[in-house]
Amino acid sequence: MKGIYHYWRYLAAVLFLAILPGMLCANTGKISGLVIDKATGEPLPGANVIVEGEPVGAATDKDGFFFILNLPPGEYTLRAEMIGYGVLVQENVKVTVNQTTQTRFELSEEAIQGETVVVQAERQVVQMDVTSSKRVVTQEAIAQRPLDNLEEILASEVGIDVTAGTEGSGLVVRGGELNETDIVVDGLSTRNLRNGQPFTNLSVTAINEVEVLTGGFSAEFGEIRSGFVNVVTKEGGENLELALDYRFSPPGRKHFGPSPFGVEGPFWQVYTGSDAFTGVSETQVSSGEYPFAFVGWNEVSRQFLSDPDPDNDLTPQALLELWKWQHRDRPYANKPDHIFDATLTGPLPKTPFNFMLSQRYEDLQLVYPFSRNNSIASTTLLKLTTYLNPKMKLSINNSFLLVKGVSGSIFDDTNGIITGSREGTYYARDIHFYRYIWHDANFNPVESRQYRGGLSFNHVLSPQSYYDLRMEYTNYSTQQSPIGARDTTGVKEIGGRFYNEEPFGYVGGDNITEQFDVLGEFLMSGGGRGRDNSTYHGVKFTGDYVNQFNNYNQLKMGISLDYTTFKERREINNTADTQPFEENPTVWYRYDASPLKLGAYLQDKLEYEGMIANIGMRLDYLDPRREAFNLDPGYIFRDLPYTYSQYQGNGNSFEFLTTGDKTYKLYWSPRLGVSHPLTSTSKIFFNYGHYYQPPVNNQLYTVRTNGSVAFVPRVDADWPKTVSYELGYEQSLPRGFLMHFMGYYKDVTNQLSPLTIRSLDNVSNVSTFANNSYSDIRGIEMRLEKRLGDWVNGWVSLEYLIQSTGLSGFGTIYEDRQLADQQRNQATQFREDPVPSFSTNLTFKTPVKFGPAMGAIRPLGDWRLNVLFEWSDGGTTLLTESARLSDQIRVDVIDYHNTDLLLEKRFNFSERRMGFYMQVRNLFNYRGFPNPFNYNEYRDSLKFPHEQGDENGNDKLGDWDKDYIKLGRNTWSQFVNPRDIFFGVRVNL
Repeated sequence: MKGIYHYWRYLAAVLFLAILPGMLCANTGKISGLVIDKATGEPLPGANVIVEGEPVGAATDKDGFFFILNLPPGEYTLRAEMIGYGVLVQENVKVTVNQTTQTRFELSEEAIQGETVVVQAERQVVQMDVTSSKRVVTQEAIAQRPLDNLEEILASEVGIDVTAGTEGSGLVVRGGELNETDIVVDGLSTRNLRNGQPFTNLSVTAINEVEVLTGGFSAEFGEIRSGFVNVVTKEGGENLELALDYRFSPPGRKHFGPSPFGVEGPFWQVYTGSDAFTGVSETQVSSGEYPFAFVGWNEVSRQFLSDPDPDNDLTPQALLELWKWQHRDRPYANKPDHIFDATLTGPLPKTPFNFMLSQRYEDLQLVYPFSRNNSIASTTLLKLTTYLNPKMKLSINNSFLLVKGVSGSIFDDTNGIITGSREGTYYARDIHFYRYIWHDANFNPVESRQYRGGLSFNHVLSPQSYYDLRMEYTNYSTQQSPIGARDTTGVKEIGGRFYNEEPFGYVGGDNITEQFDVLGEFLMSGGGRGRDNSTYHGVKFTGDYVNQFNNYNQLKMGISLDYTTFKERREINNTADTQPFEENPTVWYRYDASPLKLGAYLQDKLEYEGMIANIGMRLDYLDPRREAFNLDPGYIFRDLPYTYSQYQGNGNSFEFLTTGDKTYKLYWSPRLGVSHPLTSTSKIFFNYGHYYQPPVNNQLYTVRTNGSVAFVPRVDADWPKTVSYELGYEQSLPRGFLMHFMGYYKDVTNQLSPLTIRSLDNVSNVSTFANNSYSDIRGIEMRLEKRLGDWVNGWVSLEYLIQSTGLSGFGTIYEDRQLADQQRNQATQFREDPVPSFSTNLTFKTPVKFGPAMGAIRPLGDWRLNVLFEWSDGGTTLLTESARLSDQIRVDVIDYHNTDLLLEKRFNFSERRMGFYMQVRNLFNYRGFPNPFNYNEYRDSLKFPHEQGDENGNDKLGDWDKDYIKLGRNTWSQFVNPRDIFFGVRVNL
């Protein structure tokens, strides 16, 4: 242990000395420009250019050039002065994250002593120095869109979608996976390091600017393959400022159709209706009188009296009363949704620090009642900044994240958490099996907490260079456990017998047997069997350096060290009992891991006569600090080593089956981006890069055995790799329009997919992973936008994406050669049809001083109507995916569309502003793709063009509004997310 301590102390010292010369703060931009004599056009060396209100400036060189580094995003006032010339001031010079703002000063000889000329800086419509598909989302754009949170705001950008499921919820960029995108806030990643997925519930009032990258990442960005979102928050100034946004939606169901728990639902209608005793016939069902058939309580009583079980001998009336007791109403959707978001900035009294304190709190009702009726998402940000001197800046960043929701399975813990958001509602619908709806303990409550803190020191060494050192600490925990235990005391007498409070409360113990209601239909106990008590904590050191060593080259370099300790304690339980690991290790995913990651990059930004080139190389290193398991199929088939008896006999471990081979990985990633102006209002750009990302922890570390199957990780797995190409064109058009055109190709290889190694006797099987999944993604993106305008602004975008996926090998390695031969006839490549999508976001507004005044208020002034419309082609899909290649049939799928709206009236009082707004989601009450009770029955009821005779028709998969289409009895879960209206207020003081 003492040796390890000295090793880490020595390594830390070496890294500190290595990075001390500098770091690039990824949240800043640069101003460069030229100062000339207005009369002669000659450069003016030695002119001073000062950023007013900031302790920075520059002097021009012999060619009249200057540059000012390390400026946070925002608008600045520049002042150029030189002896013998009048002072020239440019206002509203906009600086954007990781971009260069070009300026030009034309000074006139001083005619009047002390003369100062003030001009407005020209806006660069086409950002000439951007070599990738990058968009910047401003505070104003965020406030205007009719969306609830940052995740949905980002998903409205071209190339980005939002999804939720068992794998998690979040952003999907250009056909990638959830964990291929990172969201960074003030330099702190929000990723959950267990699965690599970023946290998206962030305060929107705290945002200063959001940089969105969907491709062409420079060398400084590591462990991403699809997208990068850089959120820069506000900083405290000399005065206290408050930004507040509160909205609420009145109580209402988040699904179409009646509640399944009340008398209007299908179950109470059948089991307690006027024909409940005599029964409901198929004829009555066909006529639409009832949703499904039932033999009647008289027949049920007769059957129970004739069976050998005396405990169910009840009269028809007693059976009806027992059913009513077991299916009592579950109130839900009876409270409003609340979203509170506020940010306070200013000086911290009696200290040299300025602060930014932000709080976002979402209390959203779930679409159905589970173990809880609502979800909570809370984010607290605290940033402290101070200048130790004009060249040294210290920043302390803290983020506290809390999520309370519901697990997506009654048996295990999934990455996906059910929440009350729009995507969380879709996820809840998809897993809400009707037999589980009454037992409130089926889906365990989940609570996840994450703290991330960072200390950053920025030091300007000279006008040409600066560095930044950052230390980051992360602490994460998740807790999934059952709700309170059921009181088994008899509280209800029916037919001379007493019954407890079922179906409510958790029923635990060493032998949980699933118990159903009197008809054997709805689960009364036995759910909530998953557990999760996992934690991790880690530290990360980063250091980067920037040096503008001449007018044409800006050098960036950096290094990072990441050391995290994971303690995984997760139960996946499909058995009939819930036991601790020591008693039943077969149901637990359990590991301890402390991987070490290193990263480094070197990059040059070349700027020459308008041409920009970003050229860089990145290095990534991972040491899992584990040895690889022997997964050679010949060895497994011969020795059958991965059995439960072997696992149990070696201390619940397979560590004795490792090979001793080293498992560290080292990758080099070249990056290139070029932007070249075609005219003063247009450019063409191209980028190319290799992007690597480590596998998720479950694929590297999880060991578990379950009877005849052993789950063995692939510790030595290669990193998934994406090689990406982009070619784009931008053109500024008259009246403030900007046209953007982009084509891209992503070659995705080495993705991990499940691999089963199956022995001849099917007793000693191994489930692991292999680098044999690939994907080809091609797309075109077009966007036309108008950023400024007194009456209207917005954008229109069109996206066209085609993706093919497949396996370079098989999903199973059989010892049985006959089964291996059969596998060769199965498809291993899947190609989707091209999927076009269209979206538009338009803001219609009236000028602030429009219309007559009534005192300090103009009733017609500063109204804003924002409309967001989205459409995507449904494409085609295989009608039966399991069919042989020769029998596969593709059918059309219905299109998707949605319209959201926000109407706001703003009131301006000097430096203060207040706005009242109404937000409407799903304006036209679009239902979308249905969730039928029986998918096969629904599919077979459709009439497709390829069918013959009476079955021939023009239906698409997803159609539902025809009499012959069979959606089934689950009227409450066929369609979700109906029209929803929020009312809100915004305050800026």
